[in-house]
Amino acid sequence: MTLLKGAITFLPLSLAISCVTARVNVSGEIKCRSLEGDDLCPKLSHLETGATLSPTEDWDLKLSYDFAQSRKASWYDSLDLKQFNLPPQKSWLADYGIRHRLDERFTFAIEDTSGTTLIPDASHLAYSTNLQDSGWKQTAARLSFNNKEIFEADILLGLGEGERLSSDDGDIYYGARARWYLAHAVGLQFAYSDDQNSLNKDAIYWIAMRDDLRRGFASERFATSLILNGKLPYARGLEASLGWQRNVIRSDRPSDFSPAPTDLAFDPTESLTQALGGLGVTKRESLYYSLSYRILSEYIVAFHGSDYKSRMGEAVLVACDEIDTAGACVGSTDEKRSFRLRERTYGLGKLDEDGWSVLLESHEERYDRLYQNFHFLNGRSPRQKNMRVIQARIAWNW
Repeated sequence: MTLLKGAITFLPLSLAISCVTARVNVSGEIKCRSLEGDDLCPKLSHLETGATLSPTEDWDLKLSYDFAQSRKASWYDSLDLKQFNLPPQKSWLADYGIRHRLDERFTFAIEDTSGTTLIPDASHLAYSTNLQDSGWKQTAARLSFNNKEIFEADILLGLGEGERLSSDDGDIYYGARARWYLAHAVGLQFAYSDDQNSLNKDAIYWIAMRDDLRRGFASERFATSLILNGKLPYARGLEASLGWQRNVIRSDRPSDFSPAPTDLAFDPTESLTQALGGLGVTKRESLYYSLSYRILSEYIVAFHGSDYKSRMGEAVLVACDEIDTAGACVGSTDEKRSFRLRERTYGLGKLDEDGWSVLLESHEERYDRLYQNFHFLNGRSPRQKNMRVIQARIAWNW
């Protein structure tokens, strides 16, 4: 009787599972890189395994883990030059979300997101978001509207930047994004977000009391983009993106941050006036442009670039003639309120319809000056204001 009861209990469960559509996805990336004569090959920079479950056509559940993930895909992590100290912890999830299709035009989701103000990339190359102010990932509720490739819009309410599975400060993140299409090919996008407690504690990981020091910073982000998606009738295969992004970070806190050790080179997209011992508003701006052209639908020639500027509330930056091995200035110095950084990437390769891509890329970044806290340590080369990377990259998405 016990065995019969178990069989009867198990049968409805089997029928229920058989109605669920499951899709398993595996994506990864391997790089071979040369940096100022210091070679790294092979390097597994991304390996993500996930599944999407669809009980009905209107419901989706996604869950994935990246074995090579970092907590934020930032300037540190994407270059991975082995000389920067990174936040030691990693999240046990790379991506997650629940989506419900309300009707033909509206969709509601609760998901992991980086926010709303990233500029779309048209190059398909590495380092495309290096100098974009991406924000830390968070759990957010999203309501989307789609009018058949003519108009798209998203409204987001989130726990706050860096708050994925729990809320640390109680302040809600607000975000909105809208995109209009002309002839289903040319898009104009506007995006905005506001977070009244926006500094993630991992952004100041070298400070022991970071749980308290992170509070009181408010980020207001804005971005606008012009996009060509490759569907223009007389320019098939040509993708392009031109965008501008601005982030204003305000704080009424006194300058109680400890300046970072001089042997660290800050992530420029996470720079703060307070982190260098000053007071006032920090403003970050990025002008981004990218394009690619497909030949015979699978071969690609591509380019992307970005000009980044960060302006501090006070003259807390120190420009140097030279920098010693500890990262301190040597010789005469000059105090500055702002710095600039420019990056360019050129590439060519093949994008296979089965999810494979093979790309050869040349990437360069250059500061306008040599700074005590902003510089490159390139392999065997001394600290300097420029860096160049040559790499071959194989990626797959099954």
